[in-house]
Amino acid sequence: MTGLCGALAILAVLFGTFIALHHPLWAAWLTPAFVVWCIAVWLCPALWLFALPALLPVAGFSAWTGWIGIEEFDLLALGAAAGCQAQMATSRCWRAQRPRTTAGEPAQPQCLASPSVGRPGYRPDVVSDRAVMAADASGKQPQEDSRRALGWFLCAGRVRLAWIGLGLLTVSYLSAMVRGLADAGGFPLGWFQGYEEPLNSLRVAKSFLLVLLLLPSLASLLARRPRLAERSLAAGVATGLGCVALSVLWERAGFPGLLDFSTHYRSTALFWEMHVGGAGLDGFLALAAPFAVYAVVQARFQWLWALGASLAVIATYACLTTFSRGVYLAIAISLMVLAWLLAAPWRRRRVSAMERGPALVTLAAEPWRVCGNRVLGVVLLIEVLAVLGTGDFMGSRLSAGERDLGGRLQHWREGLSLLRGPSEFLFGRGLGRFPADYSQAVPRRQMPGRLRLVEEGNATHLRVLGPRQGLRSGGAFELLQRVPAPFLGTYTVALDVRTVQPAMLSVGLCHKHLLYAASCTQPAVIKLAGSEGWRHVSLSLIGQEGLSGGWPVPVLGFFDLRSLGPAAFIDVDNLSVVDARGGQLLANGGFSEGMSQWFFSSRHDFLSWHIDSLFLEVLIDQGVVGLSLLLALLAMAFANLLRGPGGDHVLAPYLLSALLACLVVGVFSSLLDMPRSAFLFYLLLCCALFLNRRASTGLLKAPSASFDTR
Repeated sequence: MTGLCGALAILAVLFGTFIALHHPLWAAWLTPAFVVWCIAVWLCPALWLFALPALLPVAGFSAWTGWIGIEEFDLLALGAAAGCQAQMATSRCWRAQRPRTTAGEPAQPQCLASPSVGRPGYRPDVVSDRAVMAADASGKQPQEDSRRALGWFLCAGRVRLAWIGLGLLTVSYLSAMVRGLADAGGFPLGWFQGYEEPLNSLRVAKSFLLVLLLLPSLASLLARRPRLAERSLAAGVATGLGCVALSVLWERAGFPGLLDFSTHYRSTALFWEMHVGGAGLDGFLALAAPFAVYAVVQARFQWLWALGASLAVIATYACLTTFSRGVYLAIAISLMVLAWLLAAPWRRRRVSAMERGPALVTLAAEPWRVCGNRVLGVVLLIEVLAVLGTGDFMGSRLSAGERDLGGRLQHWREGLSLLRGPSEFLFGRGLGRFPADYSQAVPRRQMPGRLRLVEEGNATHLRVLGPRQGLRSGGAFELLQRVPAPFLGTYTVALDVRTVQPAMLSVGLCHKHLLYAASCTQPAVIKLAGSEGWRHVSLSLIGQEGLSGGWPVPVLGFFDLRSLGPAAFIDVDNLSVVDARGGQLLANGGFSEGMSQWFFSSRHDFLSWHIDSLFLEVLIDQGVVGLSLLLALLAMAFANLLRGPGGDHVLAPYLLSALLACLVVGVFSSLLDMPRSAFLFYLLLCCALFLNRRASTGLLKAPSASFDTR
């Protein structure tokens, strides 16, 4: 086992260093930073449980780097895995040199959350010897022993089932990933491969596999240092939620305006993977919102309560400005379930009996807390009414609900038609193959555009392709690169272009966060008659000062190039944008570094990228087998959180509400093809599977309070 941990640590370090060295922008400092992060986690293994959820929303720069299948968060996760595995390997080597038990002391069985923890001689949170002697003196030892033995057996069976289920799901993931890679053409992988290429299979699989690498450390922390694990995880998710909420405030302040709820603008925060639609932000908010309640309810001091209340206010704004019907429904159900669990008499009695320090009921009765909670409730109600009552965007979305549901059902039928034959129904078509298969197999559902690098001799240029089967793109597909936000002035755009058919090309500079342009230069339309040779084009763009409806905050800008058709493809090369001072705004305009720093987005045409259902995406990728395994793990997690050993844990209501909200969003949205949100989903799922009530107490109050035989 020590050798396996060491090997995994070495592989994680090598893989992470390899990625960091090839980073398109910051390889020089990202590589040593990755090594420092590995060492930090090795020295303090609990650090990752806070840092990863906290940095998850901001550790992605695809819109700057051009990477689609790999992102900066992968480095954080790999560094955490390397540090944890190295720590477990070294600690086992050190323990191997020490005597394991005191002479004459028999080994004692333990019910543990991980096979990597609970070695003989380790006895966390056990009943003291005096308590055991008192039980012997009272004549109750036989009943205590039988009850604890039965509890140990049940707990050990639950944990074993969870590990078996995760192992089988791992086999399903690896099998589907291999089939997806083979179907896409196999190796080699490219740094800038997109959604139709082999790297997409690894992109979909990586979230689950990264959580799997961290699982031994997670289970060890939950069993050995339960208080630290609880607070680290809750603080990390709450911090990540705060980062998302603040980024939504920044995004909306710069573009539609903080108080504009009528403009058709839906927040995307820093989830750049939503450039082709999807529910990355929706899934994260559903998973993280219950932890805003945790921050308020569990606050022991007034300043902590004020911080939690502020988080609740801005998180509510972020949820409301997604204008997502699925998010609204998920958060409403989640909060109702959470309120029921927190107020349930049976649970409050059990948790209060096991709490160290002031009981939650006592804390809730403090005068300042009662008054503050009432004020917070009024503020949140006013916030909801303001967003829904002063703008008509959400009203228009609700009125279109029946039409959208019909379209969604049709989309699901078309997606399920991809499964042909018993083997595909059982095992799926392979991870990451839905965009390519759906676009090719379903008429009039082609991707609005594609990007391909073409090598001619020693030169490389970019080919911008339109949809297949002669459909016009209508400008629904954009080639993008981040540039400083354009202001008043003149910009000179130059490029080489070639097409064999008549075509139109649009170029411009825009204040743009991701999907919606706020203020742009007057776009220049280039008309091409079609020829065999290259044509050099130079033109001027006049920038506009200020933002339409926005507030004076720093904003993001994009260079935007769109094919307006009707040509099947357009070749472009040597792109250049020069500002009035002679500064070059574009990088890699000749594509000598591949697609480095180039990005793309789809405008209002997202069907070909996602099946729009968590359950159907698992069914299409991994078949009935994979879907059944995931549902079985979810059922085990819910059972543990409601009536199992984890049901009395402080985190249990919040984990259950988070997972339930994610599943509600997942009814109408794809979530597992959004890697960062999928990582948080699997992390919370594993916490729910291995949560144990011992994390709520350091001293067992009654023999039935633990399933351990000590």
